Amino acid sequence: MHIQALPHTQTAALARSFSRAWAVVASFLIFMVLLSLGGRVHATQVVGEVTLTIGKSQIDRAQVVVETQKGGSVQEGDVIRTTDNGHVHIRFIDGARVSVRPNSVFRIHEFKYSPADPSASVVRLSLDSGEARSISGAAAQAAKERFRLNTPLVAIGVKGTDFVTQVSKEVIRVTVNQGAIVMAPFDSSCKADALGVCTSARAKELTAEMLGQALVYRIGTTDPSFQNVSKPGQSDNTKLLQLDRQVRDAADKPLASDTEAKNPLNAVGNNRLIWGRWARDPIANDNLTVPFLEAMRGNEVTVGDGYYFLFREPSNINVLPTLTSKAEFALKSSSAYYRNAANEMVPASVTSGNLSIDFGAKSYATQLGLSAEGTGIQIFTQSGSINAGTGIFLGRSGPEAAPTSSLAGAISLDARQAGYLFKTQAGRGSFVGATLWGR
Repeated sequence: MHIQALPHTQTAALARSFSRAWAVVASFLIFMVLLSLGGRVHATQVVGEVTLTIGKSQIDRAQVVVETQKGGSVQEGDVIRTTDNGHVHIRFIDGARVSVRPNSVFRIHEFKYSPADPSASVVRLSLDSGEARSISGAAAQAAKERFRLNTPLVAIGVKGTDFVTQVSKEVIRVTVNQGAIVMAPFDSSCKADALGVCTSARAKELTAEMLGQALVYRIGTTDPSFQNVSKPGQSDNTKLLQLDRQVRDAADKPLASDTEAKNPLNAVGNNRLIWGRWARDPIANDNLTVPFLEAMRGNEVTVGDGYYFLFREPSNINVLPTLTSKAEFALKSSSAYYRNAANEMVPASVTSGNLSIDFGAKSYATQLGLSAEGTGIQIFTQSGSINAGTGIFLGRSGPEAAPTSSLAGAISLDARQAGYLFKTQAGRGSFVGATLWGR
């Protein structure tokens, strides 16, 4: 067979035709890819922001690792992962708050909320491992039947709630600070892809009124069961839960026994305050804290912020409600850092300080001198009221929506020590720290 070659001019024209055809095809393919990507970007929704990060953590987002930093956004589909010293606080667009604690994996599957129609909200979350505290926002309060927190073994529905969930390979454990939750194992009556409270016969409800109790489900068991978490050696106890509620409700009823002596100062020994840290390793320049579990032994937690936690030795005698004098406290020890505009933690110093407590007026006033590299001396001041029963004192200053300074502290039950943690903006960053006082 003889094949005749095309003239050079025809060959060139044919090549140009093919080139134009491929250009059209390539343009179409690029358009389709961009359209697809554009659809994905449009579908991605920012549903909250990171309000605190301590230690190491990350966000897995569409097969990309995103740095976890304060002020960063969280989106539907995000997976928050913390290490053994990682701690991430999230504030969602409906006001809900979640604290993802160390060695945890927390997923945001779906979060639909509109202030115009909160009852149409859909919230679907999961805790694969570790521990998280969840405080319900407007979405869960208005649409409880469309809220769900799943774990590998059970579903958790809420009834307007502040609760803590702990997940290990074989055990799921939940405690409730406010409201109520319903726990149910997955089965034909309780599907993982469903929403709301499971109403199967295996479901159990836990309310905040059931002080000292937790709901626990162990792999291999039939139903969840109640566990007394006030036993020695466990991380929570009845007094801790009661104290937490008194702080939240600003209650005046003291924790101490009602059979206090008329002159209780004569019967009270030294009651120690101790600062514990959640992180395994202390931050730079921290000579104040001890490991969390060490601080917790035999003590009750009062206030904390995710890194610093102030513990207090319990006592059957609480002199705080009986005091009417004014006392001056001297600064004994402190720990502080400065988080700069680059989200770096820089060692900071507390250079001076005073704390005055007027037990009769149930008020306090304090001042600190703070410094870090590049900040100069900054003055932190705060004042406010004290709960005469619990010895807890709180303070905020600045705009109500975003205070520039905050404080949370407690007094030992013998009134000999005080401690508080603080945060205050300075320049483009903020100082964070804890203090211990004595008299």
